[in-house]
Amino acid sequence: MRRNFNVIQINGIKGIIFCIGAVICLIAGFVGFPGILMKSGWNLMASSTGVVPSIGLIQGMLLWGIIVVSYFVLRGKKSWLVEFKSADDLSQDEMDAVMKRIRMERQSDLIAKSIMRARELELKAKQELDNKLKENIDKHIDNCIDNTIEKQHTEIK
Repeated sequence: MRRNFNVIQINGIKGIIFCIGAVICLIAGFVGFPGILMKSGWNLMASSTGVVPSIGLIQGMLLWGIIVVSYFVLRGKKSWLVEFKSADDLSQDEMDAVMKRIRMERQSDLIAKSIMRARELELKAKQELDNKLKENIDKHIDNCIDNTIEKQHTEIK
């Protein structure tokens, strides 16, 4: 079985912040920095020739994008940036092994969820018990107060 089946799992706010940081770094490295170089090269050429106007950072990134897209379009090979593969690449045994692994991971998730649900139910039961106990105590206190008031009322008469 091929081990090309990778799952990326992002947990919590730290994972989201990490992913955002990684995307920002990739954009800076593959778009921002080459855009700065394109802007600098263009402006150097513009200042030495005086024929073309100078450009800013956004125009430098667009120039870099034009160069990259032109390279991939004019490269001549039939390879693409994005390639879609179908499930036909896996044999039935490999597909069964992948599905078994997914079921095992899902089962472990179900076990964790059931443990969390049991804890929630336990806390809810404790809370209900506390509420009933408070109600009984309040009723008992009210009965005691009523009895005391009745005794005092009968003693006064």
